[in-house]
Parts: sequence; structure tokens; C-alpha cells
Amino acid sequence: MLLRILDNRPKLIVMLIISVLAAFEIQRYVIYPIESLLNFEITQYASMVYLPAGVIFLSFYLLRWWFLPVILIGRTYISLQLGPAELILDMMIFNLAVALLYPLWLYLLNNANWDVFGDVDKNQLTITGAMIFALLLSFSTGILSAINQTVSGVVPLDQALQYTLHFIIGDTIGTGVILFLFYQLLKLNLKWRKQKNG
Repeated sequence: MLLRILDNRPKLIVMLIISVLAAFEIQRYVIYPIESLLNFEITQYASMVYLPAGVIFLSFYLLRWWFLPVILIGRTYISLQLGPAELILDMMIFNLAVALLYPLWLYLLNNANWDVFGDVDKNQLTITGAMIFALLLSFSTGILSAINQTVSGVVPLDQALQYTLHFIIGDTIGTGVILFLFYQLLKLNLKWRKQKNG
């Protein structure tokens, strides 16, 4: 079933949008309460494991430019849960800026002769490459978010760097978790398909 969804772009877009929203609800009602109980300083501004970032990363990996509905709908929904609805236009502009970081980093890495996603040579596709790409995205998104949060007065200027570090950690670990789960599901699906056909 997973392979059929992966081959059908409209279904895949809908499934990924639902996955981003579900990941945020898991974040809000499961991960955040657990992190609150642990009372780590790192979770003061950002989660240690931010799953929606991983789902958005996966959507870019699978869809490239077609991931725009996933990131814009997903991030705008999340932004509306965390901020006032009257700032929706600002939220959408910020989310579009974040969305453009994905193809920008891919373009820069491809121009540096690093086929990070194995688009040219499938042997180049590695978890390490994907995680380095995710780290670059988390770093640039974290800086943008820290600037945005500082300008809006949510995070004091002297804590902006710390906020960025927390953001990078949460996004990168969240991406790692989602990629691991995706590859495990893919392996199970292929195994199930082989047993069904064999």
C-alpha cells in the first residue's frame, strides 16, 4: 500500500499534509508533556525531537517542488496553533521563505558536485547525506526563526543564539526519527509485497 501511495503524487501530497498535522498533534500531546516532565533547559524554546520538521523534510525528498502545499499548509496550521490568527499573512510569508530554503540548499549542494539525494547516482543516497542536508536546513531555518522571534519580541536578543541551537537540535533529531521510521516502513512494505507475490 505504501508503494502505491508513493507512486501517486496527489495521494502522497494529501497523506503528507495529514502526516504533518498528525506529527504536530503528537508533538503537542505526547512529546511536549514528556519533555515538560523532564524539565530540561533545552526544551524551554524548542523541542528536542520535533517530528513535523522530519515529515516536511520527507515531503521535499519525495516530491521536490510539489512539497510546497505540504510545507505551506502544515507550517501555517502549526503557526496558527502557536500565534495569533491576525498574523496569518506574516506567517505565510515566513513559511514561504522557509520553503525556499529546501530547493536552495539542494541547488547549492548539487552545484558543489554532491548528489545528496541520489538524483543522478542512486548509490550517492545515504542517511548521512540526508542528515547533513537536514542539519543545513535546520541551521538556516533556526536562524530565520530566531530573527523572526526576536523581532516579534518573543525571544530576547541575548537568547537568540541559544534558541537557534535548540531549534537545530530538535529539527535534526526529529528528521532523523522520521527518516528512520520511513525506511523501516518501506522495508516492511517491500518484505510484505515480496511474501505476497512469492
